[in-house]
Amino acid sequence: MVKTRHFCFAASLALLALTISLTPAFGALDDGYPQDSPAPGRTCPNAVAGYETVSTFNGKTFVCTVIEGVQKWWIKGDPLPSPAPTSNGNSGGVTTAPTNIVITNFYVLPASSLAKMKVFENVAYATQSPEQRVDIYLPKGVKNPPLMIWTHGGGFVFGDEDGMKFDYEAKMLEEFIKNGIAVASVNYRLAQMAPFPASGQDAKLAIRFLRANAAQYGFNPKKFATGGGSAGAYLALMGAFTANQSSVFDTPDDPNLKTSAAVSAVFDLFGNANFITMSANKVKYPCTDKTDFAYGSDPYGSWFGDVRLPALRPAIDSANLYPFLKGLKVIPRVYIFHGTADCSVSKYDSIELAKEVTKAKGKSYLFLVPGGTHGGASVMAEAKKRIPELAKYFASLK
Repeated sequence: MVKTRHFCFAASLALLALTISLTPAFGALDDGYPQDSPAPGRTCPNAVAGYETVSTFNGKTFVCTVIEGVQKWWIKGDPLPSPAPTSNGNSGGVTTAPTNIVITNFYVLPASSLAKMKVFENVAYATQSPEQRVDIYLPKGVKNPPLMIWTHGGGFVFGDEDGMKFDYEAKMLEEFIKNGIAVASVNYRLAQMAPFPASGQDAKLAIRFLRANAAQYGFNPKKFATGGGSAGAYLALMGAFTANQSSVFDTPDDPNLKTSAAVSAVFDLFGNANFITMSANKVKYPCTDKTDFAYGSDPYGSWFGDVRLPALRPAIDSANLYPFLKGLKVIPRVYIFHGTADCSVSKYDSIELAKEVTKAKGKSYLFLVPGGTHGGASVMAEAKKRIPELAKYFASLK
């Protein structure tokens, strides 16, 4: 069974990047746009064709568009420049920048798998936005199962909770269910909908909501884990490390604010915990594998903007998760998965994370997958292989 989906809801983690490059063409900086901003005609070599971003300079939506064989930013819906005349004098006509792109999913969660689950879809965990919803999957025949709270990737600019039904994430969902672990797939507000720290606030709202309503849905409120890939991995780590500590990711009027947000474990798939060192690692350890998505070293982040700007430093520092490790009474068990050929998020971010957890006297398990790319099959397979270990750990908890 094959299904096509709009790119902005793509489930293929091979296309996810925690920061999407917006590097301009060096020869086109007299167009009135800031240097670190998409502009008509500037190249977008590190984004996939069809990727959309909203300009922080003028609020217009730009699409990475193939123009005469080169990927360039173009304003969504605007006529494309006329191509050079062909040998017979025809220019080929005027087209417009694409309004969307579709991809083909290689795997769709089958009915036979869904038959093994009790499913609650589009459960609202907050009321500020219709984006604040979660799908809950429970293994049938398992009483009071532990819960994996999964946040999708997408560089904070695309993806949704339905990603759990497709491709590698669907296969992981099947493995979680097979091992008696319930899954909550969380949707959250994207960066173009609400700026930092909204995505993180939504992740914390979801954790507290799920614990406060555990009895209603039938999972164990004492056995929670967070997990995700890429940007979703950051949100998973954020939820695990901030836990019950005060942070910018708390929502003051959350009706469940006094409910514990602590978790017992986290599955971090090619994520990061510190945006400053993430940018620095891409410069210090340049990636040479041009087959992976978003290669290069661009300091522009979709959640903040240019991380080099002094005015943004307080927000970026508040998103650094390492200081929260010191304030945890119990550090969650951290499973870290990263491909050695990942050009979107450096493997050194995960190496750094493992060291920080160990330094704080926590337990981390680092799995570096040789030749693995960002969201690649081998990395996802390694994570799936470790799900039974997570189940055993849950079983050991009182």
